[in-house]
Amino acid sequence: MASSRAKRALALSLVAAFMLMAVSPIFISAQTTVPGTLKNGPYIDKLVFNVITQDDQQVLALQDNEIDLIGDMVDPSFLETLTQSEDIDVANVLRNGYGYITINTAKYPFNITAFRRALAFALDKEAISDDVWDGLSVPQDSVVPQVNPFSIEGQLPYTYYESNVILGKQLLADAGFADGDGDGWLEAPNGDPFDVLVECAQSSNIAIEVGQKVAEALNALGVDAKSVPTDFYEYLNRLYFHGDYDIVFLGSSFSNFDVDWLAYEFWSEYADEPYWNFPNFRNASYDSWRDQLLHSTDYDDVYEAAIEMQRIWVYESPMIICYENILLSAYRTDKFEGFINDVSDGVPGWWTNYKVHLKSSLGGPFGGTFRWSNPLDIDTFNFMVSSSAYTMNVLGELYDSLMTQDADGNDVLWLAESYTAETHADNPAVPDGYTRFTFNLIQNATWTDGTQLTAEDVAFSLNYFRDAPGNPYGADLSEMTAAYAPTPFTLIVEFGSESFWHLHTVAYKPVIPKHVFQDIGLDNWNLWNPDPPNEAMVTSGPFNVSDYVAGEFVELTFNPNYFYGLDREAYAGGGDGGLLNELTLALVAGAVGAAVVILVGGYVLLRQR
Repeated sequence: MASSRAKRALALSLVAAFMLMAVSPIFISAQTTVPGTLKNGPYIDKLVFNVITQDDQQVLALQDNEIDLIGDMVDPSFLETLTQSEDIDVANVLRNGYGYITINTAKYPFNITAFRRALAFALDKEAISDDVWDGLSVPQDSVVPQVNPFSIEGQLPYTYYESNVILGKQLLADAGFADGDGDGWLEAPNGDPFDVLVECAQSSNIAIEVGQKVAEALNALGVDAKSVPTDFYEYLNRLYFHGDYDIVFLGSSFSNFDVDWLAYEFWSEYADEPYWNFPNFRNASYDSWRDQLLHSTDYDDVYEAAIEMQRIWVYESPMIICYENILLSAYRTDKFEGFINDVSDGVPGWWTNYKVHLKSSLGGPFGGTFRWSNPLDIDTFNFMVSSSAYTMNVLGELYDSLMTQDADGNDVLWLAESYTAETHADNPAVPDGYTRFTFNLIQNATWTDGTQLTAEDVAFSLNYFRDAPGNPYGADLSEMTAAYAPTPFTLIVEFGSESFWHLHTVAYKPVIPKHVFQDIGLDNWNLWNPDPPNEAMVTSGPFNVSDYVAGEFVELTFNPNYFYGLDREAYAGGGDGGLLNELTLALVAGAVGAAVVILVGGYVLLRQR
């Protein structure tokens, strides 16, 4: 126990160090030695993704200097090996997600708040972090991960972190639970005997151990309970369609900080909707904040609603969050510096590729080939048909969007240099109940075939995604009523409802070239099958595909005309770096820092609304 507590203390100290970095506009290493502003990049010549499928082989490849970065989170079993290896650093970050148990609140007596709160107080989350995770997790109460700025974690006057069986027993007694027949187990308030089945995935040791901790907490309260390892997909299917269960262990991870899902995931009207609201939760007070969360266009109002919904949710405990685990990523330090610990991806992410650079002692900052391991080969070069995160490691380098997220998860203007959001109250020309966004775009962006990237491309992209049958990028655009470009660098987008979240719906979408996809057509979006480098892809991002051998590697080469790129020759000649976009000098507000991460400790549930 003492050693695991020490390990968790060390891990948390490293996390704290990264979090402190995140509040300053600096990078992990020697950012002041590279030219340009925080938006300028890339610095490397080539980016290579080598297919290495096995965890141990990826670690060996890093040790043998065959790669510079492991392109996935590292199994904790390799932690000691990696920390003792020469020229290798291990980053320690919190997951933007958690492991949890869901409780069937539609089933008596689990529909009694006191029962769920009693279990929350009795469960020893500290022991889960110390014993089950060997110190590599932290307790969590809120359904919104603590790395999210919308999270209420740490703001409540109580926590469920440490076991408090005495308080749990008192809550049950006050609610009418009692051992009337003297068999050692409590009966429900109506006098009926009951027991609890805790189901956990038989394929996961973490799930099995957490399930046992939950059953032990219930037993300590006087509740007849047992934990049974079960086929994960069998009980997941029951949850999807609101079948019978008592308590089930699951995991969730998030790729951004939007929390509009709070309005759907636990909405009373979704208590019997397939794929939603696993705990079958119904609560009028919780629902009363839904409209403000979804339909306010003011950040402060949205934040207030998110906090109040969490306040109610944590008290009611339809689910009990067991931990937010700490994740590991590993990279070499002998050749490159400027690694970025990203809130969504950790070190193996877009920002590392964009900012990593050769050490000056090796002729840097420009040049070099930066090598990843990618656990799976790319399955397509069509980003619209792939669901593989490993494919998107590659394709995410090829396209741009109006806005992006910095390494702390903050919005950063990218193709857009400014925007306004208006409702009818702001501008009578906006129809009542509508939201209008007006974006002003930068004017030096081009496609790799030399065609200028304009607002026409962005408007075309949004309409294409919405109108192409079944296109996954159009699933959340059904309320978009218009997207058009009144001038080459002005974009107007309107939605038929008022909501803060519409901004992210359009601003994060990848922009595709109108002059290419007009010929492909709406009906052929899923048949488009690029074959680079045999057929050059028209893209806009910081890199483009230069070589590919199926099953072995994908090679990308930097885009010399990238709109935030640097004139390397001017820098080498002693100039000021030759910024291609002078506007970036005024855009340092979107600082990129260092922060946290995502991955799975158990199972990841992916769902698209």
